[in-house]
Amino acid sequence: MTTIAGHLARNTAAFIAVLALAAPALGQPCPALSAGNPDGNYIVPGVLGAIRYSRDLRLDAYVQRGAGGRPSVVVVHGGSWSSGSRAAHVGQILELLTAAGYNWFSIDYRLAGLAHYDDSLADVRAALSFIRCRAGELGIDGNRLVLLGEDSGAQLTALLAAERPPGVIGAVLVGGFYDLAAAAEIAKGVDPGVLARASPTAHVVRSMPPLLVVHGGADGESPIDRAERYCQAVERADGRCRMIAIDGASHRSENWWPGQWSYKREVAAWLGTLAAEAPRSHQPFPSTTLLKNAVYGDRPDQKLDAFVTRSGRPTPAVIVVHGGGWEAGDKVTYVTPLFEPLARANLAWFSIDYRLTPAFTNQDQLADVRQAIRFVRAEHARFNIDPARIVLIGESASGQLVAQIATEDSSLAGVISFYGVYDLPAMVTDVSPRSLLVRLFGRRTLDEDSRALLRRFSPLYQAHADMPPLLLINGTGERLWAQAQAFSKRLRDLGARHDVIALEGAPHGLENWEGRAEWTTYKARMVEWIRSLH
Repeated sequence: MTTIAGHLARNTAAFIAVLALAAPALGQPCPALSAGNPDGNYIVPGVLGAIRYSRDLRLDAYVQRGAGGRPSVVVVHGGSWSSGSRAAHVGQILELLTAAGYNWFSIDYRLAGLAHYDDSLADVRAALSFIRCRAGELGIDGNRLVLLGEDSGAQLTALLAAERPPGVIGAVLVGGFYDLAAAAEIAKGVDPGVLARASPTAHVVRSMPPLLVVHGGADGESPIDRAERYCQAVERADGRCRMIAIDGASHRSENWWPGQWSYKREVAAWLGTLAAEAPRSHQPFPSTTLLKNAVYGDRPDQKLDAFVTRSGRPTPAVIVVHGGGWEAGDKVTYVTPLFEPLARANLAWFSIDYRLTPAFTNQDQLADVRQAIRFVRAEHARFNIDPARIVLIGESASGQLVAQIATEDSSLAGVISFYGVYDLPAMVTDVSPRSLLVRLFGRRTLDEDSRALLRRFSPLYQAHADMPPLLLINGTGERLWAQAQAFSKRLRDLGARHDVIALEGAPHGLENWEGRAEWTTYKARMVEWIRSLH
């Protein structure tokens, strides 16, 4: 019988149709292997998207061409046990695994908080069982699976690894939690008995699969010494545990700076030690809808990913600019939850990389966004978009970038800013190394010239009545909500066209809104707002 991997290499759409017809007849004790989204996951071309593995829970699957004996990695996203999704928090990880030549599965699971972590853990077990059950159809080796979890997903992964499940030959733990009773903020309000049962340090057993622990050296949420003690306990139990400490890195790997991304090579190399054969080079699947790494400027690092609709008529174009404190992130970080609602609304989108501080300035970043706008407009026929209907989206730090562009470019159809920074002077009180004055502009004296510079690049001070329409989307549970309110008042006083979507209690980061129905309502409202632009 022809393997699913073979079908996939030739024709993803035809392969999905075959699965839908053939899988139910196989009589295996797991759901039929059927992809619910023919467009995959909007991050990597060739993904089988939204496969139901248990109840209404879904996973995305990527099987390399000629999978052979390479391991398959089951990715468990973080989100503090209460938010996140199979496309959120893990964009960089999925690209890492793809480029390194490994198969992967990224899963959703129930999100009911740390007190109900056992429900989440049961779902990860179910996903693992489903993957092994359907391994033959997928064209993978069900006895060569590696678990990879980040943040709270690493805690779930560590607990599952301690159960020594069949088929699992290793586990990677990135920025995990190991002693939950010691994590005061996370442990607040949770029964001490639950915290003890949920702590990986209490579940170290003999004959665990080999572990790779990757942890930020400056992690304030889960200090690195707890990860080190966990790794040492595994070794005392005659297990194998390799520790990679990332100097100066914070808790979430998606917030690590490009200079700290060397861990990616080490993870890929460590996975290679588990392979039955040397991993083959990655062979991308062709795609006419999801285009990767198009260069939009004169520099090779000015790259974008694009989703091109199948519409016969030119569609609006949305340029997505990731956040990350002006110093972190890339085109598949933070903003991945936007890709699907835009694509399903038949809107072309372009997610861009741009130069990051401290190597480059805020002015350089704004120049990159302007260049991306020029590129998309100039290539409108290639991408089948309407050059008069270009919308910018930014979030957090890039909220400042797109709102600042809105003050100078009236040709844009609209600008959307998620929890943006609009008032830089309000955030600068000194010239310490982490000061925005130093990081964004290279200034080390807080004098009147520097204050004028901060105002010049603050949308609050540059706003005017003739700006393109703006949509401000903000959670009320974070400190930048005050800036959104102040900016909205300023726009209202000026008579500038704008709307506000306030999500009650939502924290910073739209990735942290995933899995929460009361907060993801913004998606439909955002699409409706874009469609209303003329």
